[in-house]
Amino acid sequence: MQITEITVSAARTINHPVENYANLKPMVSLKAVLGDGDDYSQAVKDLQAKAEELVEDHATQLKKHIRDMYYLDQKQKQLLSLEASLHKTQRELEAVRAEMPLMSLPSSEVDVFFRGRFRRRFLKDCR
Repeated sequence: MQITEITVSAARTINHPVENYANLKPMVSLKAVLGDGDDYSQAVKDLQAKAEELVEDHATQLKKHIRDMYYLDQKQKQLLSLEASLHKTQRELEAVRAEMPLMSLPSSEVDVFFRGRFRRRFLKDCR
């Protein structure tokens, strides 16, 4: 019997790096055409080793990319939450400033206002 072609496959089931109860299954199939005088037994071993290496590398990269995407997604959600909180705080700050006109003055003008007789009068009115 003359063997002229070989095909090998490799697959690996790995746990999903982020999701619970989920798996990933990277796999690869390689095909080689044998020439005259090639040792098919050695060719199968070499090709199978290459397929296993490819699957392992792919699984490692796949898990890394999924973790990176998950991290990016979490950070984007955090940014959106912080921005919403910042806008809410800014609106609250503007509302407080609108209630108290003095609060809208720059701090240097407030310092001048509170020196001298205006300070005593303002504090008396606040009581």
